[in-house]
Amino acid sequence: MNLRGAATAVFLACAAGSAASLWGVQPANAESAGILSEFSPKLGAGLSLGSPVTLTADTISYDEETGVALAEGNLEVGFGTQTIRADRIRYDTKSGEAEFAGHVLYEQDGDEFSFERIVLNLRSELGVLYNGRIRISSNNYQIASERFEKTGKRSFLIRKGELTTCPCEPEPDWKFGIGRSDVTIDGYAISRDVTFKIRGIPVLWFPWAAFPVKLARQSGLLLPAFSHSDSKGYSIQLPYYWAINRWSDATFTLDTMTKRGYRPEAEYRFVLNNASEGGVRATLYNDRVTEDTRYRFYGENRFRYSEHWSANARWDIPSDDQYYVDLVDEDILRTARHVPSRGFTAWKGSSDSQSLSVDWVTDLQGTPDDNTVQRLPEYTATILPRSLGKTGITAGGEWQATYFYRRAGDREVRGRGSADLARAFTLFPSVFFMPFLSLDLLGSVPTSDETGTRTGGRAIPNGGATLELDFRGEFRGRGEGRLVHIISPVATFRFVPRVDQSDITVTDMWSRVGRQRQFLFSLYQRLLRVDESGPSEIALLELSWAIEAGDRNGTGSPYVDPLSPYVRTLRDQIDLAASRTVRNDSRSSDVFARFRVVPALNWRLSGEALFDPGNGMFTTALVGGEWRKDERTRALLEYRTTRDLAEDVHSLFHVRLFRFLGLETSADYSLKNQEMSNGSATLTFFPRSECWSVGFVVNKKTRPDETSFRLTFSLNGIGTIGM
Repeated sequence: MNLRGAATAVFLACAAGSAASLWGVQPANAESAGILSEFSPKLGAGLSLGSPVTLTADTISYDEETGVALAEGNLEVGFGTQTIRADRIRYDTKSGEAEFAGHVLYEQDGDEFSFERIVLNLRSELGVLYNGRIRISSNNYQIASERFEKTGKRSFLIRKGELTTCPCEPEPDWKFGIGRSDVTIDGYAISRDVTFKIRGIPVLWFPWAAFPVKLARQSGLLLPAFSHSDSKGYSIQLPYYWAINRWSDATFTLDTMTKRGYRPEAEYRFVLNNASEGGVRATLYNDRVTEDTRYRFYGENRFRYSEHWSANARWDIPSDDQYYVDLVDEDILRTARHVPSRGFTAWKGSSDSQSLSVDWVTDLQGTPDDNTVQRLPEYTATILPRSLGKTGITAGGEWQATYFYRRAGDREVRGRGSADLARAFTLFPSVFFMPFLSLDLLGSVPTSDETGTRTGGRAIPNGGATLELDFRGEFRGRGEGRLVHIISPVATFRFVPRVDQSDITVTDMWSRVGRQRQFLFSLYQRLLRVDESGPSEIALLELSWAIEAGDRNGTGSPYVDPLSPYVRTLRDQIDLAASRTVRNDSRSSDVFARFRVVPALNWRLSGEALFDPGNGMFTTALVGGEWRKDERTRALLEYRTTRDLAEDVHSLFHVRLFRFLGLETSADYSLKNQEMSNGSATLTFFPRSECWSVGFVVNKKTRPDETSFRLTFSLNGIGTIGM
């Protein structure tokens, strides 16, 4: 073998060993593994090599007597996704000492390690790296120092170093100056004489500080948060993070409130696979204001095991009805009458599915005799529509078995099922007709005798037909672009006979099914733009209206009729929420409309409404428009009304007032109560690099009356602290 080949093999081993020693790299297989073993058996034996390793240089030499290999000029070593460049490499095969000199650069998956000179012993894995910088692309971490001393396999000593995530040159907007730091990879950088600088000007000095140097998650204290509210007073949250293992972690937070005392909270999180994750949270403390022990236990999870099995759960259990008002920020919980908790597990096949669920509803209205219905448990089996031979008829169905539990009131076991048949016909191109038949069954057996309830049941046959038309028109423009207009009118008739259901306890919406001879008319329109990038929606319009052919009589149930169309049940739900009598005598339903328009780039108009043509009033309506360039530059205005319940205006405005100053505002104004119900404003200062920011946040609530202020300071890649 010639000397150049020997030198090349030696340098391949040297580069691979240096990468493994310094950065933990395990390159795959070098070319000519036998050569590596021959010239550097001790080094080659410790590496797992498997993809080609290449070496280029202007000159390469190897002295067999001294065992010294030398490569100079435009030197580059590549293996896999890693590359080492330098002006000169000297490697002593006898002592194991390698010296990289002149613009040493190591690159791996976007990360960069650049130094003027590196002296490293590949056998002891100790050495010194002079005048260099390390940049981690995932979080833009940049560490610079005059001297990196490798003191162990996974430890370094840094003298006169700097740490920042700000990429500005020549001077970053902010940085930490470090006099000395002992760094352990996948551990901490324990630093002394630490100075925080803004544009090179010292602002804060710390005699000691610890920075995480993690290739994986690590336990430790998180940044605290500060806030103020009328209910809690001034509060500070001190969180501690526990990295349990690679798939789970936990956070323990102590919330110190000047009015209500100390409230500890624990949160456990897990991720089992890409489709399975969840969290459990719990808090228990003694409230100084109420002088009671208060708690909250809540969480959620989502679990998928193969394509067939799944399990979900979501629960929220407070100690008392006032807990959300006093201690929770979410308005949906502060104003709720009930809070549901639910869990289920399900199996889904190609043509059927089964599930077992539990539903528990917490009543927040303080009712002395809680008659809230709980489902403990409910089993559901579903057969998806399938063809019956060559008849063209599809058949499907659903069966349920439920145990209804009440703390006060009757308890019962109920079974319900439905069987469905349908047949689709194509009368003409774009004209479809589908008749359908269904049988709904229900049986109820009481398990308690609070009110003398007896066993009951019913069978309700029903049927009808759907006629659907599908029309399309194309309008070609210049080039490859064109407009596509789709119109789909749909008419459905459903007949449900009158059936006696008086012996069935009213427990849920299926307890009463009303008589129907009802037509439902719907119109769907879409306008699409089709070009080289694909289809995009310009406009959408949906209209629905129902009319009863005969007299519409009430069912005697406070629940909506499950066989009624959406356009009717929505109105019934609003009437129930507003404590109005459900209009059982109205043959004509309200008219439901929904639209969406994209008139120009970044613009979007949308709305939906339920209009009562009888009195010319909107039962509920929402209309709004949004201009959005990105998350920091957008404006939204919405008007929302629900008759006799609410009338609000919602606005949102995000803008950069100047390059360095951002404003984010949102507000909800109640036209019904003539007051602002919620509002917030955030003013954020950004430097030229946007790698740090200072913000001032104001939040205002009126029910209960509460105002909070918060000052935030954020370092990109480090974290945010709020006070």
